[in-house]
Amino acid sequence: MRRRLLQFGVFAGLCNFLAFWIAAVYLGGDAVNGKALEGHYFLASHGRLTEVGRSVFTYSRCHVFSIFITHPLAMVCAFLLNRDRST
Repeated sequence: MRRRLLQFGVFAGLCNFLAFWIAAVYLGGDAVNGKALEGHYFLASHGRLTEVGRSVFTYSRCHVFSIFITHPLAMVCAFLLNRDRST
């Protein structure tokens, strides 16, 4: 059971990162690198700004913050899986 849970943690982290990457490519960037100015919202990628609506900007910002949680979680799960396999 522990092994399955750890595998799920790795899988969920990778899927979330893949979904973030696909969304960022499709939308033209992410909100953390973008900015909000005078009621206009911009996503940024490699110095290029793309104007979007407030809801898309909010979605992108929340998705970036979810990466800050799931990516380290996936790494910890992968580490524990590898450690269990070596013993």
